[in-house]
Amino acid sequence: MIVFSGPALDRAPVLRRRPEWLEAQRANPRAGAVLMSEQGVWIDGDRLVLEPPGAEAVFLGLMEDVPVFAEYVDGAGPPRGRPAGLREAATELPTSDAALLAWHRRHRFCANCGTPTEARDAGHERVCPSCEAHHFPRTDPVVIVRVSDGGDGLLLGRQARWPEGRFSLLAGYVEPGETLEEAVRREVLEESGVVLDSVTYIASQPWPFPSSLMLGFSALAQRGDPSPRDDELAEVRWFERAEIEAAARGEADLMLAPPYSIARRLIDAWLAG
Repeated sequence: MIVFSGPALDRAPVLRRRPEWLEAQRANPRAGAVLMSEQGVWIDGDRLVLEPPGAEAVFLGLMEDVPVFAEYVDGAGPPRGRPAGLREAATELPTSDAALLAWHRRHRFCANCGTPTEARDAGHERVCPSCEAHHFPRTDPVVIVRVSDGGDGLLLGRQARWPEGRFSLLAGYVEPGETLEEAVRREVLEESGVVLDSVTYIASQPWPFPSSLMLGFSALAQRGDPSPRDDELAEVRWFERAEIEAAARGEADLMLAPPYSIARRLIDAWLAG
């Protein structure tokens, strides 16, 4: 079973550049390819569908010395299983790998001259045979911040498109020329009017919705009276620890971010003290 993300997958950055080594991995009888379509990742029950990798399969890495690939399927797909959205399959497929395959589907033609591109570096790069332009997967940095008042208060917001009762941490894209810390302070101020004191980096998570890298921070702020300052948030307010604890247990109308998200991990860490 492929884990969500982390060091269990050896991406073999040096070996994968050797064509003979890569072909040997592709021919390995134990090798398996994760199948993806426009509808998502193919699963069978609670497991991923793994098929022998084809010539166009993208090498993801080695899982306990077993080669793992990803391959796009058209039409009806394999005879077993069904396609599931990336959010549904998030605990099975590393999000960075899903983003890598999606990038291949979007960059089949050179952005410089329009010529069909060719995969290189086991699928981690695409090269134009006409103008020799090199294309690499794009990753957009997004800061997400756990703002607390230093006590039992946590600042959460609800996006306008979310259902009533669903709240999460404040987040936003990093703008050109900004440091990450500047982006954190700007986003929180723009979305809630709250001015931050200290800002500390915690952890990151690849997030293929569509191709982002979530950069998690923790920050302290004076309690104040937050209010939405742009069109992104419909609500923003302080929640008490007891409310968050009840929501984490599923005993409240408040809905938190899903367990596989960095937002939830940051909230759970705050609850754990």
